[in-house]
Parts: sequence; C-alpha cells; structure tokens
Amino acid sequence: MNNAARRSFSMIGLIAVMLVTLLMSACGGAGKEAAPPAGTTPETVKPKAEDPASLKGEVIWQYPNTTWPEADIKNMIADFNKKYPNISVKPVLGPLEPMIAAGNPPNVATNNRLEANWIMDGLFEELTPYIKKDPTYKPESLFHQVLYEIPQFEKGQYGLPMYSNPTYALIVNNKIMSQYGEKSIPKLQGLKDTDEFFKKFWIMKNGEYEMTGENPLFYYGILSGLFFVAYLNGADPSTFWNPETKKVNFNDPKIVDALDWLYTFNRDTINQQAYTQLKAQLPKNTHPFVAEKQAMMVVTSNQVKDFRKAKPDLDITVLPAPQASLWNGGSNLAIVKAGKDKDAAWTFIKWMTSSEEGAESLYNRLGLLTPMKTSKFLTEQSKNDPDLKVFLEINAQAKKWIPQFPVAYDTEYRKLFPDFQAGKITAKEMMDHVNKEVQKRIDDFYASKKK
Repeated sequence: MNNAARRSFSMIGLIAVMLVTLLMSACGGAGKEAAPPAGTTPETVKPKAEDPASLKGEVIWQYPNTTWPEADIKNMIADFNKKYPNISVKPVLGPLEPMIAAGNPPNVATNNRLEANWIMDGLFEELTPYIKKDPTYKPESLFHQVLYEIPQFEKGQYGLPMYSNPTYALIVNNKIMSQYGEKSIPKLQGLKDTDEFFKKFWIMKNGEYEMTGENPLFYYGILSGLFFVAYLNGADPSTFWNPETKKVNFNDPKIVDALDWLYTFNRDTINQQAYTQLKAQLPKNTHPFVAEKQAMMVVTSNQVKDFRKAKPDLDITVLPAPQASLWNGGSNLAIVKAGKDKDAAWTFIKWMTSSEEGAESLYNRLGLLTPMKTSKFLTEQSKNDPDLKVFLEINAQAKKWIPQFPVAYDTEYRKLFPDFQAGKITAKEMMDHVNKEVQKRIDDFYASKKK
C-alpha cells in the first residue's frame, strides 16, 4: 500500500472513531449528565461544597432571654462570621409578637415552647423544604430525638433545637454523707425510696436544724417539681397531654399521687420556722448547700457551676437524678414567614444548631449545650470536666420532656396552689379543676381556628 493510500485509510479510520463517539454520546440523551467517574455511583458523588464567603444576606435574630449577656451574644455572632463573613446578624431582644405587630418582623425567632397558634396562623416556615436542599443533612439522626420532636406540629417541622437543657442532676456532699453513715448513694427507683433518702437529712436538735436535705415542692418553680416527681412516679408526657386526641389528663393518678407526695413531704418533714431561722443565720446570699448545711440536692448545670465557684473545696459528687425522672428541654429556632432573606436565616440556624463551630460557640459564649447527640468539642471538654460529663450523660438518657400544650396550662395551677399548700383543697380536687379548665381552653382554641 502506497503512502497516499495509507493516509486515506487512516483518515477513514479516524472519521469512523469520531462517528462512534458521537453516536455513543447521543445514546445518552440530550441534557443528561455525564457518567460518574469509574468506581463511583451517583450516590457516592458528593455535591460541590458551597463557598461560605459567597453567601450574603442579613439575619434579624429575635431572642427573649435576658440572662444572655449582650457581649457574649456579639462574640457568638463574631464566631459565625468567621465562616460566613458576608452574612450580617442583628440580635434583637424581646418578645416576637410586638415586633411583627410593629411591622418589623425578624427572620429568625427563638421559642422556649411550641406555639401552636403561631404555626396554625402561618407565622413560621415549615422547614422540610430547607432540609431537603442538602441531601447530606439528616437532622432526624443528628439531634437528640426529644429535642428534634418538640418543635414538630402535625408532622411538620417548624423549628430546630437551639440548645439542650438536661434536667436534673443529683449532688451530694461526700463529707456529710460519711458523717451520717451513708456509704453509697442508693439507686432511687420511685417515690418510696426517694422519700426515704430525702428524709434522712432533715435533722433537728434542740429545736434547730443541724442538717437539711432537699425540699422537692419547690424545684425551680412549683410546676417543674410536679413534672419531675410525676415522671419519677411513672408518668410520661402523654400522661399530661395527648396531641392526637387533643385531651389533657392532669388528674391521672400518677400525677395526683406525685402532687400529694410533694405536699405531704413538705408538711410532715420540714419545720418551716426552723428552716427560715437556719437560712437567716447564714452569710448573706449563701446557699445552705455551700454552707455545708444541706447534704444533697437536685440541681441544674448552672447551679453546679455556681456552687463550685462559691466554694471550690466542696467535696461533692454529681450524678444523674433518678433516670425515670429525667427530662430534656431548651429553645428552638424558627424562620418567620414575614421576614426577609430566608436563605441567610437558614444558614444561621443550621450553623448554630448543627455544626461543631456552633456547638463550641454556644458553650464558650453562653454556657449552653448543643442539641446534637455528639460533639467532638464537648467530648474533649468533658474529659477534664466531670460535671459536664454527667450532664452529657443526662442528655443521652433523657427520653421525656415537658409537653408542648397549645394553650397556657399553668394559670389555674398557680392560682390554686396557695390554697393547696395551706391544706384547703386536696391534690385530687386541685387537679380535677385544673384538668377541666385547661381542657376547656384547648377545646376553645381549636374551635376558634375552625372559624
């Protein structure tokens, strides 16, 4: 074959290869993506990471907690801006409704409870579309289940948990335990053994208190104690409120018996006059536990910190309260429909609730625990902080919460409590009345939404 013939044959071969390539491309269908690289599947090809600096916008963040120092809020926003320098965040302290009524709605709201009326009136965005934008974001497995479910309403997700509030721990003064012959802390299972352990340390001599213990009637407000003890007595959130049937059951025997125990313990065990006298003898603003005049106590994480700070040489053990009584709470963050720049709002919410940077900032700036199941930062911190380790354990163990009632549920309870405390009405009479009044409010609430 001469050279001209060889060149002609080579050209024909090249044209044939090009035609085959074009045909194969055409078989793929117009507009379809190219096949993934060898050894991968469409599921393993990760979406291109978004450049945080390319995201721009403004977040107006409403928060109601006056105990969060303004300087720490600003520092947390500065932490956010390290990753998202072109999203500005303006925090606004105060309740949400007046801001909306004044025509100045934020785009991020902080809620301490689920506001069913706000959701039913269309105030908040349903977050499922935002969640689905990122196929790698799986909040249902990221958060503690209790916290993730609190801002849910009729199968919609109307917020993400901002932080966790694991409640409660039990602390004991080891020196006092030894002094009174307590070699170990019993495992409290219910009201009977809790009653026995709590009573041991209310010790009087010559009409004065030598030592005191816990008064469960006043755990952080008269209602928190009811939930704590009712849960210890076998109740759960659905005992109080069933969102499926829209019925409350405050006069359930588990709840009534818990309230009766709170009252009976307070009446029969504690001499209020002698206790008042003891506290009057202590240095101003000194808690009996810090003065080593209280042997044991049920506490929050902030109280543990305060006690450690007030008296660093206190020899105390911190452990989870009885497991049946543990519950979790906190606040959630929602996107306000009337607000602007919702993508920036979502970016801010997701960073604060679902990132390691957010978890670190929440803890360092506000002393709050992330709602995520695990955090490398907090795990590392807990290696040198046994108190934090206990509250992380409570986080993992707590399966209960204070129910998210659609209306105010505490008005009648607080109104009747002084008469109950004075022995003018029984626990059953009080809770029958509370149940009737709360149910009426709930029925009226749902009836008004149908109009």
